[in-house]
Amino acid sequence: MDVTTFLLNYDDGALRITSLTGVPGVRVEGQLDYRGVITVMGALTATRKDDKPPSLDLSGLWFIDVQSLRTLEIASQRGLVNITAVSPWLGRLLERTHWDGMLGRYAVEGQRRAVRSRTQCERLSPL
Repeated sequence: MDVTTFLLNYDDGALRITSLTGVPGVRVEGQLDYRGVITVMGALTATRKDDKPPSLDLSGLWFIDVQSLRTLEIASQRGLVNITAVSPWLGRLLERTHWDGMLGRYAVEGQRRAVRSRTQCERLSPL
């Protein structure tokens, strides 16, 4: 098994990564911590095509640590990943901590409302 196949079919019991169909990218399910985020970034790199950022679907996630969230924020801001969906609890967490626009625009699984853009969040920030 080559590295790309391994990364796009990853399952260690706590974290599962699968390839998206139709667009380059991956879906992440389970728990994402500092160890798993390295694997996710490797899987995203393996799916990257042309100069477009790969898509990342976090709608199956039920835990993420702060370091992983920060890593995804930086990757999103640098145009290395396009986060397309988050789970309902992660959407609530991002909204309540005012990080809801920091990951770009994404859908909250099971909801239709749009998320604020990054610039709208910066205007609201007291810093």
